[in-house]
Amino acid sequence: MSPSTPHSARIGRSHRILIYGHDSFGLGHLRRNLTLAEALVHSMPGASVLLVTGSPCATMFPLPERVEIVKLPSVTKNEAGGYTPRSLPGPLADVLHLRRRILFESYRVFQPDVVLVDHKVVGLHGEALDVLEDARRRGVRTILGIRDIIDTPSAVEVEWGTPECRWGLSEGYDRVCVYGDPAVFDSRREYPIPEELGERLEFVGYVVREFKRRSLSPIPATKPQVLVSMGGGEDGAERIGLFLDALELSRESTGGEAAFAATIVSGPLLDAATHRTLKRRARVLGDVDFHRVHNDLPRLLVESNAVVSMAGYNTCAEILKSRRPAVLLPRVFPRKEQWLRADRFERAGIAENAAAYGPEELVDAIERALDPARPLGAAPDLRGAQNMVAVVAELLEHGRVVPFALRKQDAAL
Repeated sequence: MSPSTPHSARIGRSHRILIYGHDSFGLGHLRRNLTLAEALVHSMPGASVLLVTGSPCATMFPLPERVEIVKLPSVTKNEAGGYTPRSLPGPLADVLHLRRRILFESYRVFQPDVVLVDHKVVGLHGEALDVLEDARRRGVRTILGIRDIIDTPSAVEVEWGTPECRWGLSEGYDRVCVYGDPAVFDSRREYPIPEELGERLEFVGYVVREFKRRSLSPIPATKPQVLVSMGGGEDGAERIGLFLDALELSRESTGGEAAFAATIVSGPLLDAATHRTLKRRARVLGDVDFHRVHNDLPRLLVESNAVVSMAGYNTCAEILKSRRPAVLLPRVFPRKEQWLRADRFERAGIAENAAAYGPEELVDAIERALDPARPLGAAPDLRGAQNMVAVVAELLEHGRVVPFALRKQDAAL
């Protein structure tokens, strides 16, 4: 079928969904989008998903059937918080141009029925604009999915204040879905949401992958188990070092043996030399299993008594699902997103924000988390993946639409 085939002529065939994630720092966007892709193909027999991502870990995870990945050249953030090429030499503008071309060609050839853009309203430096504009002209359904917390309200106001983002929020999307619960953080109150979004904005709940059921129960541990998870790990070394300091203090206070054992998952993006140094230190301390990655982190969560982690979206969503008490060591630069999430989780009684803690305060926080009598606040809505399937299905049911700009013109006549 020709790439120029009208969208309406393709409604009867198996549906195609394109998910775009800019992905620069960490694993959060990739893991969330893979969870959504799996939910979509599982719930829609015959549907296929093309995930276009800039994640450097794009090929690390197994793909569900009928899901394929297109890898964009990766970028990362420099010490000032700005984007820079991760691997390719040359200026950022050249990498952005290449990414934009790959993204649009993937869209043009794949001919999706639905385009789901993750987090960035018009993509990294506007790289998704061509796709969005073409989709609106053709009546292809479009969805913007944003995580529970983006950044501080002032930072979001600046980011969303460009003409391209204003167009995207006003006219670029059929739906804007917040991957969160307003009981934790209400984007409608916190962020400059345009009035014209109206009923197109909805909260769908936290997106979290399903946990595998185990047929055998684990052997009971002889002491409380603490899981330490640093997500992607690119900036987790200092926090792992802080935890090891806390573990050492705990050993000293009990006469040489820590009150708890630990499993540390440093993350695949932690550099190899630092990983080796931290692993050697953990081995000397004892009672610590040290991994760069683990193929069943949900199992480790369920089998732990408490969690120490950064406050990234996916890790926090899985902590919520596991119902394990958590001590959060959030990133505070270049975005305040993780600090805000840790703060709101603490207010809701579902975690403790340890952003400013030293080793002694961290030991105390871990002991509080390990106290079985300590109450844990109610979990927010965790049905994000299922609810997103319903949103996509609803849009597909109605088929091709008149572009939003044309609807506005008709209403003015």
